[in-house]
Amino acid sequence: MVFVPHEKTMPESLSYRCPFCDHQVRVGERCPGCTQKKRPPRRVKKSWEQDHSADGLDLPDEDFDYDEFVAREFGGAPHRRLGVKWYGWLLGVLAIAALLAVWVFRWP
Repeated sequence: MVFVPHEKTMPESLSYRCPFCDHQVRVGERCPGCTQKKRPPRRVKKSWEQDHSADGLDLPDEDFDYDEFVAREFGGAPHRRLGVKWYGWLLGVLAIAALLAVWVFRWP
């Protein structure tokens, strides 16, 4: 018995009807009816692109007062101070001390 690799490994019975165009298609191949009906890809606008209608907007130029805008938008209340809380500093110091202790005393 002679073995011919990769020749007709699938029987002809392994085929199906395409649910879209009703062509007979072998398993693992593209449908000949659907691949012929390809449409050109539609260009999708990127999120950073603008409409051409927004090109001629009358935006403020030199008479724009930034300080007045910030006061109007965000109010006059000062923002809260950002930083690390005291227990964050304590945890950091303890972690560094533990690492130094492991390094100096060569704990397993």
